[in-house]
Amino acid sequence: MLIIANGCENKAVWNALKLHINFIEANRENIFFIVKDKYRDIILNDYPEQTIVTYSNRIDLIKKILLHQESKLYAPDTYSVLYASIAKILKHKEIYFWLQGVSPEESYLKHASKIKYYILSLLESLALIVSDKIIFVSQDMKKYIEQKYHKKYKKSIVVPCISEFTYDGSKKEKDSFVYIGGMSAWQRVDIMMQMFNVICTFKSEAKFYIATLEIEIAKNLMKKFIDSKFQSKVIILSIEDRSKITKFLSTKEYGFLIRDNIVVNQVSSPIKLAEYLSCGVNVIISSALDFYATQVEEYKAGIKISDIEDINVVKSFCTNIQNAETLYKKYFSKEQHQTSYAKLMEA
Repeated sequence: MLIIANGCENKAVWNALKLHINFIEANRENIFFIVKDKYRDIILNDYPEQTIVTYSNRIDLIKKILLHQESKLYAPDTYSVLYASIAKILKHKEIYFWLQGVSPEESYLKHASKIKYYILSLLESLALIVSDKIIFVSQDMKKYIEQKYHKKYKKSIVVPCISEFTYDGSKKEKDSFVYIGGMSAWQRVDIMMQMFNVICTFKSEAKFYIATLEIEIAKNLMKKFIDSKFQSKVIILSIEDRSKITKFLSTKEYGFLIRDNIVVNQVSSPIKLAEYLSCGVNVIISSALDFYATQVEEYKAGIKISDIEDINVVKSFCTNIQNAETLYKKYFSKEQHQTSYAKLMEA
């Protein structure tokens, strides 16, 4: 399979793509890469034994896809699919489309341009038409895309973001709450902090650990949103070595995953959810993430939240490591997704 490695310069995208490559390789598929010249070393560092083809511009990309002997093409975005479609038409190559997000909706959220939204939707619909097989990141994304374009995508699978961590057996710190990630507004750290204020009124020993690379922004948010009498209960730290995250998360009881109720969030598969559950952390999750929030609630692996007042449920909730691990294995098992890829490739 020829992997069109567009986006590999984004570390999160590249790490996720590597997991998909593992599933493909496990099904005895040979892997080749095609990538922009300047990003070749990213691929080379992780796959020194693989064949890497480079290109300098879009025309060069299309030409080299056409000339490559591999009949299966793996595309991680709409534009890659459209470039690959020429090889599909002329050389009857098979396209696998990894649909990571809803780019038209994301664009509208940023720019509020209906014209751009409709153009991107047209391109996305064309990419879906020419794709032979599709990999969605969530059940809700598949449902949304099928409703949007009035079509069932039978040759498709759902592969959510998967954690590289595993619960290490550490003793959980009682009444410990955690958030790990960036400080962008859409992460809604402000809401987490307001919820923690409420928690502190009935859990006197509660502590809130914020692990982020944006320390100063986190401190400023704390001063703004955490009640002064509870600020000593907030610990802000940076973990640059990802190998230490397993130990860190394994000692925490609750993890915050708060999102606004908009389409971009509704169809997503936040890697934080997988990371929390894999380390036995029970999730405080927004109802906006409908499918996963419902599963968290049903498996008693956390609490589904619609507004700040809902956090009072923490009073009577008993955290359970096994419930979190069971839910993780149900939807994020590597073996399960490897099997899904096998079925997709045989379809």
